Amino acid sequence: MVDSLIDFLHTLMGMWVFYPLVIVLIIADALAPVVPSETVLNLAGAFSASRGVPNVWGVILAATIGAIIGDNICFALGGKLIHRVDNLDPESKSGQAITWVRQNMNRGAGAMIIVARFIPWARWVATIVLGSVRYNWFKFFFFDTVGVILWANLSVGMGYLGGRILQDYPLLAMLLGVLLGSLVGFSIQKLQNQIFERRDIRRGISAV
Repeated sequence: MVDSLIDFLHTLMGMWVFYPLVIVLIIADALAPVVPSETVLNLAGAFSASRGVPNVWGVILAATIGAIIGDNICFALGGKLIHRVDNLDPESKSGQAITWVRQNMNRGAGAMIIVARFIPWARWVATIVLGSVRYNWFKFFFFDTVGVILWANLSVGMGYLGGRILQDYPLLAMLLGVLLGSLVGFSIQKLQNQIFERRDIRRGISAV
């Protein structure tokens, strides 16, 4: 069963059509964050390191193209989709992402856009909210592109690292790649929160 799965993935990832599929997947994830795009990139990176396909730079390029297109479509639709964001359960994972986005918009939209790229629900909420309030598109495009490039490289790179560490065990390599990729997104969010909290404390002290 496992060998059949690995053989299937090896065949699929060795085909040229895999890269357009990655682009479509990432666009779909940007518009509806239920598609596990990070997991796919982690797996592709791990497979590249352990089995030689797909081309790691091709996956990064495909992910970058798909994310930029998807994010900008979502940004353009912000005004029409904002009511869906407002109607989400505030206690749900998506509702908590709304709170995080709106808090961090006031602290620094640029940093928030970059960090949100690593948080599935937050990046969806961020693009919609910023689009609905008519945030400057050129600024959004710049910060989003920076975030996308970092996200694509780290998502595929962490998978690749996992694949290198366990290159003789493809299944374990893929699992380790997914774990490392998940830790990166979590760590970046926590680091950003700590930086902003310290800055807020300093501003409060200086204002006294």
